[in-house]
Amino acid sequence: MLAQARKTLESMRRGGPADEGEPVEGVGEAAEGRVKVTAVSGGRLKNVEINPRAMRLSPEELGGHLTAAANAALKDLRGKLADAAGDTVDAGALARQVDEIQTEGLRQLGEFNTAINDVLGKIRGG
Repeated sequence: MLAQARKTLESMRRGGPADEGEPVEGVGEAAEGRVKVTAVSGGRLKNVEINPRAMRLSPEELGGHLTAAANAALKDLRGKLADAAGDTVDAGALARQVDEIQTEGLRQLGEFNTAINDVLGKIRGG
């Protein structure tokens, strides 16, 4: 049970299904398609494409379009990851697993505490 919960949490931390082979990609464009950015799971940029016509823009304009395309790619990526997570991660089941693990851990801790107190009582009482 703990192994499954860890696998699910690791999947959520990485931003994709636990068994995924290929990273999930999000794509964003700006400047009428002259600037294109691809982001991958983990929140990293994979690729930035700038059409030579976009190089005629001022640095400020180009920077604004790059920012817009990157933000659009990240938004697209988040949407795809949310869709994938909805199919693979049951948050309710994960919460139940974590609750069960916590309850079992507390039970075992109580048993351990009782055993230590018994030993201490025997040591003190002879």
